[in-house]
Amino acid sequence: MKNQAILNLTLVAFTLILLTGCINQASEKKEADTKALTLLQNNCFACHTPDMSIDKRLGPPIFRIREHYFSEKIRREEFIDKVTRFAMNPSQANSIMPGAVRNFGLMPKQSFRQEDLEIIAGYIYDHDLGSDEWYAAWEEFKTTSKPGAKAMTFEERGLNIVNSTKSILATNLMKAMSAHGTAGAVEFCSVHAITLTDSIARVHDAKIRRVTDRPRNPANQANETELAYINMLKIKEEKQETLPPSILIVDGKMTGYYPIQTARMCIQCHGTLGTDILPETAERLHLLYPQDKATGYGENQLRGLFVVEMN
Repeated sequence: MKNQAILNLTLVAFTLILLTGCINQASEKKEADTKALTLLQNNCFACHTPDMSIDKRLGPPIFRIREHYFSEKIRREEFIDKVTRFAMNPSQANSIMPGAVRNFGLMPKQSFRQEDLEIIAGYIYDHDLGSDEWYAAWEEFKTTSKPGAKAMTFEERGLNIVNSTKSILATNLMKAMSAHGTAGAVEFCSVHAITLTDSIARVHDAKIRRVTDRPRNPANQANETELAYINMLKIKEEKQETLPPSILIVDGKMTGYYPIQTARMCIQCHGTLGTDILPETAERLHLLYPQDKATGYGENQLRGLFVVEMN
């Protein structure tokens, strides 16, 4: 009887250990998925939105990207490497989606962290992003997730703020373009862009500005420090080097500088007058911004900076 009791206790203990392990694994998986979805939302979905109701897009939907990279034979490590290499250095040579490049233009270079891209690519490999099951998980995430306050470096925090801002601005701009065309979107930017940016800043307890050496709105003129950084980035751009962000202490605050580069959509308002910019759009620009200096850009060209002041 004594041996049987010991055996029973052992079985109970073993069962509890298994249950605890399963619960921990489930918790760790949920935490990992939440982190990956947050990164996707902040870094990818502004251009590669999974929303099928969007008519005009900045890039192919995320599930199409997975379809091109994924196969039953590809190893997870190989998948992550291919996706990450392209995202870190978008080029014709690195692209395996010539149709997307033809339709949307080459993806502009972004300020991504290598480890974040590896998490994103691993999640894309592990999940069928075109399935009903995934869409249900995505809808649940959108309704339950909130901006986190986990410990981050100032560079990471600033990048998270910038990518959140890009996502919100791009999503709303695409809606305005779909509803009112490019000329109507110019008016949207003049009225709502600063309001949207300020609302994101309040959520993150930060101050966000967009500055440039060639402003459309004189309020976006870069100051002396910002101009020096823009000029340094232009030298790197000429050498076809990566344009890095930077963190400085300015007036007692941690301040991040993050490059803004043009995508194909930007050229409709920031390209060459008479060719890229249609007459109706040019007329609206002149009406709203009589001192406009923000034309003459090409694709994937430095446009200015996001400046993020963090407490």
